[in-house]
Amino acid sequence: MKRLSAAPVLLAAALAAAACASAPAVEAAPPKPLDPKSLADAAALFDRATALREEGEWDDAKDLFQEVHEDFPASPLAEEAQFQAAECAYGGERFRGAGELFGKFVEDRPLSARIAVAEKRLYDVGDYLIEDGKRGLWGTGVFTTGEEGVSVLRRLATLLPSGTWADDALLRIGRFYAEDRDFAGAESTLDELLRSHPYSEWRLEARFLLAWTYREDNRGPEYDGEALRRARAHFRTYVEQASSDPDREREYADRIRAAREEIEAIDADLARKALARARLYGRMGRPQAALFVLQEAARQWGSTEPGKECAARAAALAADLGVPPPAPAGGP
Repeated sequence: MKRLSAAPVLLAAALAAAACASAPAVEAAPPKPLDPKSLADAAALFDRATALREEGEWDDAKDLFQEVHEDFPASPLAEEAQFQAAECAYGGERFRGAGELFGKFVEDRPLSARIAVAEKRLYDVGDYLIEDGKRGLWGTGVFTTGEEGVSVLRRLATLLPSGTWADDALLRIGRFYAEDRDFAGAESTLDELLRSHPYSEWRLEARFLLAWTYREDNRGPEYDGEALRRARAHFRTYVEQASSDPDREREYADRIRAAREEIEAIDADLARKALARARLYGRMGRPQAALFVLQEAARQWGSTEPGKECAARAAALAADLGVPPPAPAGGP
């Protein structure tokens, strides 16, 4: 179950702090009060729009609701009319327009009682547009893109960073980028989720996905040792966090097992990288550097097969150099 949001209060505090810290700005003048005739005209338009909405005439109703809040911004019905315009776009399955209208509503009215509904609508619209983008042009699977959905979800996370669905939005964006093999986008988004929402219900999912992303984001152990180390660190943190409670450990048993297997595979890759570096130092005529690399690899990853090979080569090289043999291999 999603937690209740403190977004309106936190956003108000953030806006107040920003106002204090920045230079004075010229505020927009409030809407001019309406005369009785204009109030009546706005109410009549609102009633007509409501009737059209109830008849399922979504587009016509949306246009009239927009007319109320755009032409009569001082009307007490303006806020509800703006919200209902977005609802009509959503009800009529005009999801791109709905995303724009709900985003504008949240931007214009961050303290509205309708924020919780608008936030959920933004998430649903973004998720739908991502999935719809996967289907491609006319459902053919060609020219696939989910960027429109990503834009909606990013707007949600930006406008309501402490909202109920902000962490869900970041996870959805991160997963989209990972599936699209945009590893840089996935890594930055998932890292943002973990930093900005340390108590999110999705923190374990995000941690595992981030580790997997770093694991995939490399060209092999000869090149990307840093990506491998980051993947290992995130898998290790995942195992520690998922195993911290017996009930959670049982729930995530399969993922924990998979993470441990990935750690072992990464250790083997890092040992292979050490073998490649040692060979390079050997060709460069730097046997002492090669010996150091092999000894460190044997110490850190000696439980893997490539790590055992590092230990054997280190022992042979130490004998050739007439130096003491390396210490017995240990685990990571």
